[in-house]
Amino acid sequence: MTDQQADPRGGRKLRSDTRRNRRRLLEAVGELARESPDQLTMQAVASRAEIGPATAYRYYSSMDDVLAAYVLSVVEELRDFSEESTAQGRPLFDAVVDKWVDLLAEHGPALVRLRSRRGYLERLHNGNEIITALRDGWTEPVRGLLDDLGLPAEMLEYALFLNNMIFDPREIQDLLQETGLSRREVITRLSEAYRGALRGWARAG
Repeated sequence: MTDQQADPRGGRKLRSDTRRNRRRLLEAVGELARESPDQLTMQAVASRAEIGPATAYRYYSSMDDVLAAYVLSVVEELRDFSEESTAQGRPLFDAVVDKWVDLLAEHGPALVRLRSRRGYLERLHNGNEIITALRDGWTEPVRGLLDDLGLPAEMLEYALFLNNMIFDPREIQDLLQETGLSRREVITRLSEAYRGALRGWARAG
């Protein structure tokens, strides 16, 4: 028995129990990351999802694999929000920042668990699925912001690199948890810092 069935249109589709089990595992990751992030293990995730550990390992080979799938689902939500928005320029950028911070409020504890030894640009150039979806979600907002600031479109990739640094989930959570800054103050200050970073990068040639 496989996890896929023939699709009448000629493709392959996941079995319903596979989709259900994967969804349960991802929901369990999010719940456990919020409740007890230091005890996030494959065994605990499988137990919360009410799935046997052996079955869980059929879908994901490690805890990092489950986390990567979870993070990808969050980033894809941001990408879809960005692509479906009718706003342009700075309003689009501001709307996507708001959405990103909302997503971090719900999923941040799981997002910060997944770390890579490789940098943003290396992962982007190597086609990392999460970074590619993140790039797709931010490209139009950042392109519009560059245009509003009168900065060259050719610096888009550097602008996305700076965006990844400044709007890093771990650092946003740090600001929200360790300072007296409100959510709105954090968004305003990081957005202003980002615009300043873009201008500085452009000035440096």
